Amino acid sequence: MLNIDFIASHNALLKVAASQKMTFGLITLLLVTFLRNNSFSIWTLLFMSGVIIFYAKIPMKIYITLLFAPIGFVLAGMLAIVLSITFTQPIPAAALWQSSLFTLQFFILPSDILRAITIFCTAVSATSCLYFLILTTPIFEISPVLARLKVPTIVIELIELMYRFIFLFLQTVMQLYTAQHARLGYRSYKKSFQSLSLLISALFRTIFFRYQALSDAMVARNIEQFILPQHFTTTKTWDLKFTGMALIFTLMSFAILVL
Repeated sequence: MLNIDFIASHNALLKVAASQKMTFGLITLLLVTFLRNNSFSIWTLLFMSGVIIFYAKIPMKIYITLLFAPIGFVLAGMLAIVLSITFTQPIPAAALWQSSLFTLQFFILPSDILRAITIFCTAVSATSCLYFLILTTPIFEISPVLARLKVPTIVIELIELMYRFIFLFLQTVMQLYTAQHARLGYRSYKKSFQSLSLLISALFRTIFFRYQALSDAMVARNIEQFILPQHFTTTKTWDLKFTGMALIFTLMSFAILVL
């Protein structure tokens, strides 16, 4: 079982209905994305982190590691927003910093810094909302909810296949890289390029064989779709304690936005 699958299937929020967790997670995600309010984003990040670590009992080290994973991409995007470049136009007087290289002129404006901070807070907060859903709800509980919402079957199956093969892709890369590294496949630049090309070709070949084996196993068992039938899943009702927690979040959010 994949690590994230194991965490999603063994946490303190497993008894809560998947529809309740999906509703809470998606509403907070939409609010963070559309409001783009720094105070609300920070509050949502702290609240979601607290729920994931203390309520769902997800190990803090794992959550922090996952949360820091996308921050590098966010910081790279912030650099492109903060740093302005011009060839001929004069640099605005409000610029906080400026420099030049040949005909290029670089400068930073206060408004760009504020916009980058807003994007950073929004992105990290939205990530925490997604992690709440991913780490507390297994994929086989999400699919029946999507089916009840009349999401097309082909879309749900694509989501399940993408979910499985993303982690299978990463797992296969790590296994192949470890095997190559143990055989000194990356001891020089020339060897590194050769090993990388072999890794890519072996990776796609392995993924294709895994997919073919999965399809053959389903055909052999007369299974026509990837979605787990509802009678195999346990019916869960909405949890009152979780509802109370969501109400506290809503009231505090309203107070933060009004004040």
